[in-house]
Amino acid sequence: MIFLVLLLLGVCIHIDYAEDNITVNESITVDHKINATNTTLLNGTYYSVEKDTGVAKLQSVVTEKPKLPLVTITAKPSVRSNYAYKWYTRTWVNYCPNCKHYNVLLINPKGVPERELSCKRCSSDFCGVTGKEKYSWSKVYLKKG
Repeated sequence: MIFLVLLLLGVCIHIDYAEDNITVNESITVDHKINATNTTLLNGTYYSVEKDTGVAKLQSVVTEKPKLPLVTITAKPSVRSNYAYKWYTRTWVNYCPNCKHYNVLLINPKGVPERELSCKRCSSDFCGVTGKEKYSWSKVYLKKG
């Protein structure tokens, strides 16, 4: 029975792998930057084969990371940490991990002397230096930008 399951799994993986191989026999433009003729798409990368030598050449494909909203703050540590009590400048993704929304972090709306980031939707407060939520029991952190 185990052999049968492994055999079926191998067939499924082989079929799934075969779907990523796409051969293009006409001239195409990728991201308006690369012209390729007789190319093969394999796992998101285009390869072309020279007719006279049979050598595969890699066509460089540039993919950009999605741009995330960022927020930069200059603050002092306001939670227990190993940081000295001085000013630090940090950049964080403008995303609240508690309410799962983007573009909701405000810089020091309550006027805290150390400065902090607060969520305008759920009122969560985060240290501007460490990114930790300002409850001693919390293990929630902001994402670095």
